[in-house]
Amino acid sequence: MSTFFSSLFAEIAARRRRLRAAFGDRGQGLVDFLVLAGLVTGSLGLLVRPWMPAAAPWGFALPVVFGLGYLLIDARRQAAIARGGDADAHASRADWAIIIWSLTSALLGAAAFIIAWSAAPPAPPQEQIWTPPESAVSVEMSP
Repeated sequence: MSTFFSSLFAEIAARRRRLRAAFGDRGQGLVDFLVLAGLVTGSLGLLVRPWMPAAAPWGFALPVVFGLGYLLIDARRQAAIARGGDADAHASRADWAIIIWSLTSALLGAAAFIIAWSAAPPAPPQEQIWTPPESAVSVEMSP
């Protein structure tokens, strides 16, 4: 298990270097910001208004699903390398899978926030006004 995580962290560092080489410092920072902003907005942003968690409760699960998907993609990469595959080819394939997974998760987070923000708040509870029955008081009115 420790070899899995040591390989995972080494690949994360290498992936960040490749992303920085492909997009530049600002591009890599922008991609990281967009992914984190989408995940945070989709989960913590649901706490802005009291009715928002009920409108999109799946937004709270996005960070966990993102992390599990990330680990699954890297586990597949490590298994392919262990079977004797080309490490560079698998790293490139995993990079694209991670970028697509990250941006999809960020978009889902933004969608959860937008859905919850645009949801109508629940109607306030109507106050029960007690009215006596008609036969409770006898009224005789004449013109």
